Amino acid sequence: MNKDWLAVFEALKAVYSDGAYSNISINEAVSHHKGLRESFVRSFAKGVIRSSIRVDHVINSLAAKGINSIKQRPLIILRMGIYAIDELDSVPDHAAVSEAVELAKTVAKGSDRFVNGMLRNYLRRREEFAADKLEPYIRYSMSKDVFSLLSDQYGEEAFRIAEALNEPSEVYLRTNTLKTDRDGLIRRLAGYGIEGKASDENSEAILARGSGIVSCELYRQGHYTIQSLSSMMAVKALAPKPGSRVLDLCAAPGGKTGYMAELMNNEGSITACDIHPHRLAITQAAMDRIGVSICSVEERDAAVHDPSMDESFDYILADVPCSGLGVIASKPEIKLTTDPSQYDGLIDIQKSILSNALRYLKPGGKLEYSTCTLNKNENESVVKHVLSKEGTSAGIVEMTTFMPYNGKVGFYYCIIEKNAI
Repeated sequence: MNKDWLAVFEALKAVYSDGAYSNISINEAVSHHKGLRESFVRSFAKGVIRSSIRVDHVINSLAAKGINSIKQRPLIILRMGIYAIDELDSVPDHAAVSEAVELAKTVAKGSDRFVNGMLRNYLRRREEFAADKLEPYIRYSMSKDVFSLLSDQYGEEAFRIAEALNEPSEVYLRTNTLKTDRDGLIRRLAGYGIEGKASDENSEAILARGSGIVSCELYRQGHYTIQSLSSMMAVKALAPKPGSRVLDLCAAPGGKTGYMAELMNNEGSITACDIHPHRLAITQAAMDRIGVSICSVEERDAAVHDPSMDESFDYILADVPCSGLGVIASKPEIKLTTDPSQYDGLIDIQKSILSNALRYLKPGGKLEYSTCTLNKNENESVVKHVLSKEGTSAGIVEMTTFMPYNGKVGFYYCIIEKNAI
């Protein structure tokens, strides 16, 4: 039995059957099997999830009774097989079929002949499913409603956005300046077989390639954190000063919280809030790992106003819950659950959080509202709505949308300054 394929199957089963996050399910699957090709497993599993809508269209067309007639386990194996045939250059077509059949014999007994027949039928008919013969939303493996939303807001650029979101995202590390410097970290990473290249766009960012980035001793010792370049640049734009009093309203899992503390040289105070206690525990563990001592975690619903906090903070980060459309490349499971009809509820929460954040900000203080989505209704429209209610008491200092190109993920931030008294 091929351990790589078995690990991918286990990760995908957790995502498709249990709604697990892909990063967590892949990490767990990798930890269960020794001697597998970790990079191959991660790339394979995320690629299947990323291509699910297109692959399911193929399966539905090939199956005599449609995709709904296929049980979950053989369906996952078929997704793996078709993706491998289409996208894995290192796996010949006949090998992809063979591996899928062997996997079926192990984890979906009695389905191996069906899997074999379906995949061989696909090999005969694959030209029918060439990219130029598919509707754009199917070609980019995106729901029709989400693709329409992007098209309405971005016009022709929606095609480039959708294509970019189908590409694996690059891995960036944030140097922990409390413990090391970037050049020194790059040299030490090389000793662990991890190639690092300094980013020209952020002085702490390193573009990393290699396996074992999370299991590396340097990671465990807190010398770096995995964080997107877009997210780093957004926090750097807010630039909280050492000695400041800072509020992070939606802090978990703590990546931006930690960066603010590092920029502050671990001087001052950060109150890190989240509505879920278990996520606060993750945030605290992240602070402990990187050696941050100025952060206190607090269970709080950021959408509910607390008058005792009014005009108390020099800097506030409101990285609000959002649809996540900008980070589909690294979190492809978002494609499986995203429904634009659910956005209205999110937008109401976003407006409440931003309104509260403005109340908590001291006169002369700065606030950053940010999301990892490209949906303008969650971004510019929320800011415009809330500021229109605030009158002239606050104004926009900077507003930026990062598109998912050139090493970045889709990300939006707006920095707002409250007028001094």
